[in-house]
Amino acid sequence: MMRDGRWQSMAPSAEAMMSTDPFCINSMDFLEWLQWIYLARLRALIDAGRPMPMGAQVAPYAEEALKAEGAKVTTLIALVRDLDRALA
Repeated sequence: MMRDGRWQSMAPSAEAMMSTDPFCINSMDFLEWLQWIYLARLRALIDAGRPMPMGAQVAPYAEEALKAEGAKVTTLIALVRDLDRALA
């Protein structure tokens, strides 16, 4: 995401971050959720020495959410798929 210029420096609003909808679909786009919620939570678990969640299935949503972007996001989707496999 950083290499593609998709990494954001400004977090979504506090209200958006409190969404209880899956993937915060009502308040963020997929890339915002990936950066500010999912990756941040995984990083916090690692930093705290806590076990990682098992059985993640984020790649199917990534494929659907980013399908309009086509080949531009192929590598990103592959990385999300790899992360899913690592957390299986």
